Amino acid sequence: MLKISYIFRYLNIEYRGPEDVVIYRINHIRDAQPGDLSFVVNGKFGKFISQTGASAVIVNKNFDSVVPETCILIRVDDVQSAISSLLVLFDNGKDFFDEIADSAIISPGAMIGSGVSIGHFTLVCAGVTIGEKSLIGSQVFLGENVRIGKNVKIYPGVKIYHGCVIGDHVIIHANTVIGCDGFGFSRQEDGTFTKIPQTGIVQIGDHVEIGANTVIDRSTFGATVIENGVKLDNLVQVAHNVHIGAHTVIAAQTGVAGSVHLGKNCMVGGQAAFVPHVEIADGSQFQGQSGVAGSISEPNGKYFGTPAIGFMDYIRSYSVFKILPELEKKIYKLEKELESIKNEQNGTQKNN
Repeated sequence: MLKISYIFRYLNIEYRGPEDVVIYRINHIRDAQPGDLSFVVNGKFGKFISQTGASAVIVNKNFDSVVPETCILIRVDDVQSAISSLLVLFDNGKDFFDEIADSAIISPGAMIGSGVSIGHFTLVCAGVTIGEKSLIGSQVFLGENVRIGKNVKIYPGVKIYHGCVIGDHVIIHANTVIGCDGFGFSRQEDGTFTKIPQTGIVQIGDHVEIGANTVIDRSTFGATVIENGVKLDNLVQVAHNVHIGAHTVIAAQTGVAGSVHLGKNCMVGGQAAFVPHVEIADGSQFQGQSGVAGSISEPNGKYFGTPAIGFMDYIRSYSVFKILPELEKKIYKLEKELESIKNEQNGTQKNN
């Protein structure tokens, strides 16, 4: 619960309205009720503001529309940034224990920083270090010699295998597995497969967020590397020896095969796939369900399709592809007409 005057001050905006308006939550403009704070980011939702029940709405400074008398407008330069900063104030989730639970199993050789909380039935093995103010959920497994940085949040059910390194201010959501063996096998002459030992680690930088049920395999040797600021959605598969550059974002159900090197500031849509050993230039963008079958050396390109090609090339190709059935009919008709003309010409020549 926050007073509207506090929200204005928090956003560094002068407020001259009533002091008794209280905000209890943030809600969508279509569903907002009295006591709610809402927002309009996309112009298509502006039509809902005239009938909203929200007590206050965040809009761009140039927003111009009729609003209910009971609705207070908060004009900002960037609506999305304002909402993101305010959501922190309304985050009342309680997914972590306040201290170290009695049922947690902590090896005598582990080093636990100040202000750390550890949930029920979590196992912390020998040689583990956990930085100060980190929150470790229930039923988490931290293998031998795992290193966890400061102010890290690890949600329930996460498994981090031996030797892996997690930076500062990292968030790892439920049931993610970090450091399991990479998919490495050697085919034998008799058709059987021999396992290739995976002796490396996973190294995750600072300010990384990893969604639920994501898997990051340890390297065959060296490290699978996730650089600073990377954001991985739920259900992402990162194979052994992959290197993901800083501030790259990858949406759900994407598969990154072994030894792929993704550059910095890349954006990858959902259900994309990368074949092994490709190198992707910085700033590359891939639409959902793109299949990347080769390396990309030119930075800041946009790609779509399987195999992925330039975005506009794909759009132009698709504009033809979607009318292929109709084109086939037209070609068939033209072939018949051409055949008829040829037959007429042949008949005329015979008569002459």
